[in-house]
Amino acid sequence: VDQERWLERGLGSATGRWNLIGQQTLLAPMAMPGRDGAPARVRTDGWDGYPGARQRLLDAIAARRPRNPVVLGGDLHAFHAADLHAKPDDPASAILASEFVTTSITSQAPGPDHFRWLQAANPHLRHVDGRQRGYLRLTLSANRLEADLMALDDVRRAESDIGRQAGFVVEAGRPGPQPA
Repeated sequence: VDQERWLERGLGSATGRWNLIGQQTLLAPMAMPGRDGAPARVRTDGWDGYPGARQRLLDAIAARRPRNPVVLGGDLHAFHAADLHAKPDDPASAILASEFVTTSITSQAPGPDHFRWLQAANPHLRHVDGRQRGYLRLTLSANRLEADLMALDDVRRAESDIGRQAGFVVEAGRPGPQPA
């Protein structure tokens, strides 16, 4: 609770043109419907396991209105780009912020079918791809944030080439990542 209050105060007093909120995982919800007759699952090792805390953070962003909030995370073994809605389970609710999650640099991930399934079940996830490892590169200017998802060709080779798997732009004053 003390950390939540500290962050809410910071969001309320933020004067920067861009407000980057770093944390360790995906803030956006990730529905995991059952496959082949299995019951739906809830990812409890991320914010889905703490829906009250997530809602309080989103409510603080909505109430405090920091300029251009962008949430950054990792720890999912895949690249993600997402819209953060005022009500996480209501895609018709206002988009409050953009989110980017980078993959690990070397850990492996499930196959591509897994990520296609996740994206189909989560329309607020603009991009989900775990085929490659890499990092997130941000370029900020007064009017836009550019997010490049940089992926290694082969994590087993120290001299591996690296390229841009996908790119997104967030325009100042317009939350939600747009393909670039």
